[in-house]
Amino acid sequence: MSTMWVGSIISVDCGDVLGVFEGEISNVDGENQTISLINVSRNNVKCEVKEVTLSTLDIKNLKLIESTLKTEKKNHSTNMINDCAAPSKNEITTNSPFIEDNQKKKGDGKKKINKRLDIKKWQRERDDACFSAPVDSEVLDVDFDFEKNLALFDKRAVFEEIDALSKSDHVRLVDCNKRTPTKYRHDENVLSNDIPILRQISVPCKYTEEYVTDTGLIVPSVTVELKKMIYEKCEEVGLLPKVRVEMIGRGACEMVLHLLGGSYRLNPQNTHQKPSVVILCGSHIQGAHGVNCGRHLANHCTLTTILIPAQAKDSHSIVSSELKLFSMCCGKTVNSVSSLPSSVDFIVDALESHENTKQEEKTWITSARQWANQAKAPVLCLDPPPNCTSTEHNFILSPALPFAFRSDKCSIHICDIGIPKGVFLNAGCTYSSPFGSKFVIPLYPRTAST
Repeated sequence: MSTMWVGSIISVDCGDVLGVFEGEISNVDGENQTISLINVSRNNVKCEVKEVTLSTLDIKNLKLIESTLKTEKKNHSTNMINDCAAPSKNEITTNSPFIEDNQKKKGDGKKKINKRLDIKKWQRERDDACFSAPVDSEVLDVDFDFEKNLALFDKRAVFEEIDALSKSDHVRLVDCNKRTPTKYRHDENVLSNDIPILRQISVPCKYTEEYVTDTGLIVPSVTVELKKMIYEKCEEVGLLPKVRVEMIGRGACEMVLHLLGGSYRLNPQNTHQKPSVVILCGSHIQGAHGVNCGRHLANHCTLTTILIPAQAKDSHSIVSSELKLFSMCCGKTVNSVSSLPSSVDFIVDALESHENTKQEEKTWITSARQWANQAKAPVLCLDPPPNCTSTEHNFILSPALPFAFRSDKCSIHICDIGIPKGVFLNAGCTYSSPFGSKFVIPLYPRTAST
């Protein structure tokens, strides 16, 4: 069978290295699986050698250009290579891999062509079914009768069915819309409170009130005696009252600036709307807190006015030094209520002391509070005693740990004044800072649910 291809002209692709050979078959050796060509040209260049022998292992592709057979079959190249590679019974077959690849590619190509034809046929049938139906012009000429078709809808039966389902155990959206929504206050949480409650602060005194922070940490109230003991322990390690006054005043200033509007109100480019703040101070350490807060506020470009008794400079050394520093700012100091401005944005109340107040001081405090009530501005009470006589405060700020305040209308805050953990330990307290990344945090009265 192999001699039948002698004389045929073929083109043999042997890859990028050997190139493409074209010539006349002179011999087909089935035993050695080789093809010999004469009159050979390689890559369209005439070869000088008379005969070139190629192994079927090097052949990538083969094309029959001119055959010596009178009746050609469809696949001459495949039959020829099969004849070349047909071994005897005792021989091992080593077929050229390009034959199987060609057959596989032809089979895959036929499948893809048939699949594309099926898709096109389905699309054509779909389009014919959708768009080839004739349009009746009479249908377009007649107007749609909305009233007649609406009369066919039994609204009463539908609503009776909805009401019947509403009385069952099934809860649907239409049922929820009929319910009256629960109204919440601004300080109530709509969602359930899943914050874990942590108790990391304990005090040796008997407390009557417990508070909870935003992070779920319980903060107990303290007595005046325990806070005085903590301050004494602070002085023993060098944390003097002057430092505490500075920290409390700075914390109060930060809270006031935030309540005034922060960067929206206090902008260097917005100089024509400076907020006005009045600070009511007594002649004691709490009054020194207020004067210090006024100095920080004046440094932040607020119109600050301090009301303080005339004898305050001589009654307390810290108050005197704070007033001297405040006088170097752009603030204003007055000694009578009549000298206060008529319009004010915020009021800081530092009138009451933790000690017993004298009768003449009580009269002066009463007149100052009457002015504050008439001013109708938000009031921050700075470090008040637990039995504070005023009930008109909107905010209360206590240093370190709070007292037990019973007013439900006040928002209670505490500020960090830098007391070390060891000082609390020396005072008999177990303490872990509740402030986190802030210096002033709000507190909420702990209820049975929290």
